[in-house]
Amino acid sequence: MGVVQRTLWYMTDHRKPRKITSGSPEPDMKNLKKPRGKGYSLRMDTPAVLVGTHNPWTNEPFRKTISLGLNTRSHAEAIRLRDVRIGQIRQLEADAMASKGRRGIGRIIDLSPESAAEWRQMRAEASDPTEIDFVLTEHLERADEAGKSKEAQAFGKMVFRGALPLAHALEKYLEDRSEGNPYGFDTLATTTALDVRTAVKHLTKHIGTENPTLHDVDPDTAFKFRMEYLPLVAKVRPKTVAKHVTLLRGLWAWAIEDRKLLRNKKGHPIPNPWKVEERGTPRKKSSKRAADETRTAFKPDEVSKLLSGSPQWGSRQGDLLRLALATGCRADEIGSLKLMHVKTDASGFQIAKGKTDNARRFVPVVEAAQDLLAARMGLAEAAQADMRPEDRRLFPEWPLKPTTQKANSVSQWFTRYRRATLGTETDGKLAMHSFRHTWRTMARRGGVPEDRIYELGGWAAEANSASVYDHGLTEENLREAQQAVWEALRKAGYLEAF
Repeated sequence: MGVVQRTLWYMTDHRKPRKITSGSPEPDMKNLKKPRGKGYSLRMDTPAVLVGTHNPWTNEPFRKTISLGLNTRSHAEAIRLRDVRIGQIRQLEADAMASKGRRGIGRIIDLSPESAAEWRQMRAEASDPTEIDFVLTEHLERADEAGKSKEAQAFGKMVFRGALPLAHALEKYLEDRSEGNPYGFDTLATTTALDVRTAVKHLTKHIGTENPTLHDVDPDTAFKFRMEYLPLVAKVRPKTVAKHVTLLRGLWAWAIEDRKLLRNKKGHPIPNPWKVEERGTPRKKSSKRAADETRTAFKPDEVSKLLSGSPQWGSRQGDLLRLALATGCRADEIGSLKLMHVKTDASGFQIAKGKTDNARRFVPVVEAAQDLLAARMGLAEAAQADMRPEDRRLFPEWPLKPTTQKANSVSQWFTRYRRATLGTETDGKLAMHSFRHTWRTMARRGGVPEDRIYELGGWAAEANSASVYDHGLTEENLREAQQAVWEALRKAGYLEAF
């Protein structure tokens, strides 16, 4: 074996070459430590790519130096165990490099939020984090030299200041505001949660860094986002700009007050950067619709024309319009209704989802309209025989939007149908929602008490000191009220084409 080969063999086997001169050979103590009266332990510098990752022997993150007890006082056994452990460490190093998709050993530290959380935990558990900070600073300087200055800066904020990544804050916020949350927070509607995601998506693009944190948003950033990015870059309308700012203000209020994630160096909560001063140049505020553009109820002849387009029962359009007129429900409530929520005798149905608690209610169907509902149920059952009962809908012909599970296509179809049937001059005055206006108007003209109107229609009644003692109307009360509305519709001529 030549000198070069022998040197490489010693380096690979981690053995220190013995002296060739006379006398006792020097014991191999490479990467070994043995305090007097104690057993051997392995000690070596941690490969840079492993610093901060999981140490399988201690179940803690790897630090700058690896120190592992070998549980033996035998030098020969210590050498054997040392070589085994070093081989395992090199394998972990190779696996870490492969997973990062690069050959260089720890050229750039993993700058992900998950890695930042591990470093932050490691600092918190250390009695003196100075050594950890020194190692991390070297890594961040290396990342900065490699063109990752913004990412390194954000990473440092996450580790040293506990800055929560915006994406993680969003998911935690939505979880805290989900239905049935243990904190008593108001539940965010599905559409509102989607709007919050959209606002954060816009904000992330505006900040322009990978994995931005809550700390990256200050009043100046919020101002430019509101006054420059949204209206000029994203081309968002003023009303939508205001909505995005309102939603982000709520997210930051949660982070500041409820979760205490945003604090200054003295530990005091920082001001919410999304609070806008009501000063400056007055803006044109959205005014109410002009008198000739106010939404109105249908006239009897208009309803007859609309229903005459589907004279026979059995079409998705005609059946839905008739049920909307007979019950006062929103078009989406009927279009997304599941069969499992309809009474088998067609005497009514339960609205299981809604924007408010009042919207979730039981809606009775008058006897004269029950045959229509029963026929519709039969068609729906036959069309969905191969589906699970819990997935079957009363109107499977109307598709649901995947993100909101709403039958948005009903209103879109009706706009085209209404224009073709009643003329474009009804734009701004009549819409699918006008069936609900019609029902409520006839309920009042039919002498139905306001509390019954509110409960049948799913509106929130004005609260008073006696509200806590009122536990709602009986189903029979509601049926009587619904019948009164039906009679008012009939006398006014709305049911001629029903």
